[in-house]
Amino acid sequence: MSRQSRVTQLPVSPEAERELQAQAWRQMLDPAVIVDREGLILACNDSFEALLPDRAPSPVRGALRLAEALGDGPGPKLESRWLLETLEARGSLRGFEVSLTSPAGESITLEGHAYALGGAGARRYAIVWRDVSGRSRHEHVLSRRLEELDVSHTRQTSELAQKVAALARANWELQELDQMRADFISLVSHQIRAPLTNMLGAVEGMQAGCSSPTAVCQRMFSIMRDQIARLNRLVKDVLSMTRLESGDLALQLEPVSVMSVLKQAVDQVGSRGARAFHLPYSPVLPMVMADRDHVTEVLVNLLDNADKYSPPSSDIRVEIRPTETEVVVSVLDSGPGLRVADLERIFEKFYRAEAGDSQRAYGYGLGLYVCRLLTEAQGGRIWAANRPEGGSNFSVALPVARP
Repeated sequence: MSRQSRVTQLPVSPEAERELQAQAWRQMLDPAVIVDREGLILACNDSFEALLPDRAPSPVRGALRLAEALGDGPGPKLESRWLLETLEARGSLRGFEVSLTSPAGESITLEGHAYALGGAGARRYAIVWRDVSGRSRHEHVLSRRLEELDVSHTRQTSELAQKVAALARANWELQELDQMRADFISLVSHQIRAPLTNMLGAVEGMQAGCSSPTAVCQRMFSIMRDQIARLNRLVKDVLSMTRLESGDLALQLEPVSVMSVLKQAVDQVGSRGARAFHLPYSPVLPMVMADRDHVTEVLVNLLDNADKYSPPSSDIRVEIRPTETEVVVSVLDSGPGLRVADLERIFEKFYRAEAGDSQRAYGYGLGLYVCRLLTEAQGGRIWAANRPEGGSNFSVALPVARP
């Protein structure tokens, strides 16, 4: 005989069932409230009551309206009136938000859902809220970040526009400078160089036509020739510098004999006076890859510089030292030498070393600067040093020509 177990369900009284429902209502985590058509709070759970300010009367102890629970001022009254009128007209409402301040002073944003108890036209309404403060704070932070990004983008766009305008102005100024440079080269080439050539021809004609020149006349002719030659060298340096700096100087690189260009430079400088120039004996030298005319210009400048700073009775010696990769030409003088500061800056544009009381050492600080530009443009290098026995040593190294 089998035995069957029976579960007997005890009847629950209406009072007990209402008590259980009331406990479940009070223990809801989300704030909930029941109000009438006038906004009077009829019931609320513990979560809602925890949001009420300390000064507000408890719904259990006395009458409290929804507007008073939401806060002070006209704002909560308007929100409460709008909510009740909407519920009376539609019977339900979802997704509306209210903001209030907790007893701890924190700003809380609640998203609510409301419905009429008994359908539209009922006299009681249930409202359940969900705390969305975290989402609101996130949206606020995101909105603020977007505003910051917008401000940053606007500022960067403005800065970019200013930089574009500055670049446009700089480009226009460069074009103006380029035109000025072209005009300057034309001026120097045609308006200054041609009169100097004519003056030199006139001086030479006057000297040749003078049947019995006196010592004074000979001295004046010599001074005029020297000054014209000086101006011609200045014009040549300015033209070379301008073309080198602008990249307009065309070089004809080819294998060049160092001794041939050195002898040409010595003949050109030696014709100006009675100073002796001693050249080395080098029967076999490698060819260098260079531009013949511009190498001659560099050597003439170095020899002329040594001639200016050496005493009248001293000689100038030239040394040549070949290596596997380059040929080094050194011009040695017996002048006062160079200060340490001069050694570091002697090849800068417009820089002139101090010449003491010597009035013969004229110049504009362009010759050595042009020498550096010409040497580097041909793949060489140039430097200066002091000789242990006194005087200066200016050296230029040119690359050996490869087959």
